Amino acid sequence: MEVERAHLNWIDNCIGVGDIIDAYYVDALREQGVDFIVDARTLFETVHVGFLDENRPIPSKILKAARLLVALSDLDAKILIHCLVGINRTPFLASVYVSKKYKMDYKAAYKFVAEKRPNTRYHWDWVELLESSENARA
Repeated sequence: MEVERAHLNWIDNCIGVGDIIDAYYVDALREQGVDFIVDARTLFETVHVGFLDENRPIPSKILKAARLLVALSDLDAKILIHCLVGINRTPFLASVYVSKKYKMDYKAAYKFVAEKRPNTRYHWDWVELLESSENARA
């Protein structure tokens, strides 16, 4: 019997991005050699804006997670990053990883990830929030 494949997109040899359903295809993930699963939803907060709820990254958590992903990738670990749908939070975290790993600015890294994950929705305000947070700490 063939194992059903998860529908994740590989950003590089170590980081795959997907959605919550991908995280449940354990046999498919094992077949692809995935060692760890990271839920990007835990790195964001929900903010009430008017009648809507919006997700916003928690910069300190995003940066710690990206450093962890870089360290794991340096050990050749394969990691699935997911959130609910895999088009907002997941690609954003992956772009921060790419930025740190490959020494790219955030916008270039975001565009790189979107080439690998075509349904990515850009959140330039998240990039600005992260940049301002890093500048404030410097």
